[in-house]
Amino acid sequence: MKRHTPHKYFTLMTGVALGHALIMAPAPALAQEDTRLDTVQVNGTAPQGDPQQPPASTQKLSGKTLEQQRIYRLQDLQQVASGLDVANVSAFDTRLTLRGVGDGGGSEINIGMPSSVGLFLDNVYLSRPGMLSNDLLDIESAEVLSGPQGTLKGFNTTAGAIDIHSRQPTFTPQGSIRQSFGQRGYTQTQAMFSGPLTDTLAGRINLSHTETGGFVRNQYTGHELGGSIQDGVRAQLLWQPTDDFSLRLIADANEATTEPVQVLDAAHAINGTVPYLARTSLIGAHVVGGGDRVNTDAENTSYVRQGGLSAEANWGLADGYNLRSVTAYRYFGFQPNATDALDVPLYSGSGADVWDRVWSQDLRLDSPKGDLFDYSLGASYWGENLDTLAHDYYAAGNQTTQYYGSTVNTGREVRRWGQINDSIFSLYAQGTLHVSDKFDITAGVRDSYEKKSGSFRRVNKNDFDSGELNQYEQLPAGMLNLAYYFTPTLQGYLTLAYGEKSGGMNVSSGAASKAGYDSLLIDPESTRGGELGLKSQWLDNRIHFDAALFWSEIRDFQTTAYDPASLSSYLINAGTMRSRGLQSTLSLTPLDGWTVNLNGTLLDNKYLDFKNATCPAEVSLAPGAPATCNLSGERVFRSPKVTYNLTSRYEWQTFDALQAFVSGRYAYRSWAYGTVDDSQFTRIPGYGLLSLSTGLSGKYGDGRWNASLWANNVANKRYYQAMTVGDYGSAFGVLGDPRTLGVTLGYDF
Repeated sequence: MKRHTPHKYFTLMTGVALGHALIMAPAPALAQEDTRLDTVQVNGTAPQGDPQQPPASTQKLSGKTLEQQRIYRLQDLQQVASGLDVANVSAFDTRLTLRGVGDGGGSEINIGMPSSVGLFLDNVYLSRPGMLSNDLLDIESAEVLSGPQGTLKGFNTTAGAIDIHSRQPTFTPQGSIRQSFGQRGYTQTQAMFSGPLTDTLAGRINLSHTETGGFVRNQYTGHELGGSIQDGVRAQLLWQPTDDFSLRLIADANEATTEPVQVLDAAHAINGTVPYLARTSLIGAHVVGGGDRVNTDAENTSYVRQGGLSAEANWGLADGYNLRSVTAYRYFGFQPNATDALDVPLYSGSGADVWDRVWSQDLRLDSPKGDLFDYSLGASYWGENLDTLAHDYYAAGNQTTQYYGSTVNTGREVRRWGQINDSIFSLYAQGTLHVSDKFDITAGVRDSYEKKSGSFRRVNKNDFDSGELNQYEQLPAGMLNLAYYFTPTLQGYLTLAYGEKSGGMNVSSGAASKAGYDSLLIDPESTRGGELGLKSQWLDNRIHFDAALFWSEIRDFQTTAYDPASLSSYLINAGTMRSRGLQSTLSLTPLDGWTVNLNGTLLDNKYLDFKNATCPAEVSLAPGAPATCNLSGERVFRSPKVTYNLTSRYEWQTFDALQAFVSGRYAYRSWAYGTVDDSQFTRIPGYGLLSLSTGLSGKYGDGRWNASLWANNVANKRYYQAMTVGDYGSAFGVLGDPRTLGVTLGYDF
């Protein structure tokens, strides 16, 4: 590979060294300039943010920053927000964690367990991360809030929340067109038009089409796997008849077809033998692994169809009060066609079809700001109806029998039906007492009542019928924040919070028969958290620095166990886990037009009490293996100890009329376990990704043209987005994107 000269890295390499020294600190600071990655507002109230949000470890990214950094996918947010982890296997199986807390994980996804990281789009709660699997285009801001957020954000935000807002219609005509081309058939087309329809009505429409080519070669067919095709449209209307009232309507629809693929990372030895290679050799399969190749006679595909409607109304009432109503409906459909990873037919046409519908209503009253005491009061309702059909079609013949060591699967079509009907109603209040010009006290409470029903049935393999299941839970949440200005540019704060995450139901795999029917219902998971932090700015706003110590204890955490009788995982309440560490953000403006941003998290996340855990494969496959293992004191999975992201961008005027820029980003994360059992087989190595870009823009007619060259994963680093255990000690991973060079041309008018 050609060696890069030092000036091409400009401040990037020195920043990497700075990153290793400063990773012990949190809360991205939001800069006032759009070119900054994160902006700090010393009083903790960021522009377009929640007026009741107290100072906290909040990483806020402007839409302009996301575009400049080419952050268009949910899984790429972790490259600009430290402490966030997005494990993306498919649109259905996408898992979020913040500071190591989120989805309990396991060998397969279970629809009956929600994440503890809340995901919001335009003030609408999304029940699963896959509902944001389409490209993030025309975004106003994306905010990552770490720690329990249960008072203002609601249920299932005990680990934190990701709050994304799209740009609103404008009463000034504007538009943009962008076309990107890259390696391996990458193309992305974006078009946006916004403007007035009448004196009081404005509209905005976004159209997008994205294609990505595959980069994992199937030796059996010669196809390149891992590609996708996405199409999306979002239309908005903004009605503003008076200065005191506005109504915003949003409708969107997205379709995607993907070819998900996992590669064999390794076939591990157990007690001196390699059982996976022994089994595959027995049936005449030719195994390929250790790179970006597979050898399979059939290929995976999946189809996603999703969208929704929302209406947000804001009334400006007398004396500065504001009443907000948000009404929404969303749907999510997922149809997979999964196959085995060998060139011998074992199973095909498998997976879990999902059809998810959610609807919600939120009412909130905000008092005017600036008085001795300001507050918010609200009520919300959320409902869900979710159906799933899991289907496994096993091939007939001796090869299936020999591979699995029995006839239990041979020639069978195993089906599993699951259903959930969920409704949650909650009341909440949060207020801030301005004790003095320097000292604020903020407190909030929320109480949610949940009624959940569901059922599970399996046929043709360990037949099981749960009958109707019912669960009734009360989910309280509370928060106390003390904030004090030591100087006009230095603020300290202390936050204490409590929250509970919804209970779960075993409705995609079913519980082990020995565990009894009680195991079908999973209790809520509770989180106690605290954070002590500083926010500061120096040298006339040219330096912003935030730092915080954080601590959370999660009790009855929801995770998975394994039932050898039905060969399936199922949900359980385990013991206690703890997340603690340091998070920080540093934003610099050394020169006009030059910005440097660094955010990092140092994490210590352990199972404090996890005595009856599923044993890792290296233990369970060995002779005389115990039924369970004690993971108490071990690291929690998907919890890298160190994550940091460094960006630098320089803009300048050239040739008197053109604007030029150079930009770089380096995102690093240390190793982590890929599965909840801390298997050494699924250990994901640490990696760092370098991205570079440069470009020009200029005036043409009434608008501006722009052109940029960009390179992602410049060093062509081989890394995994996710890692799972396969059969007989094998381990399979989802590879991240290799080096991609491309160009983007655009026109804004």
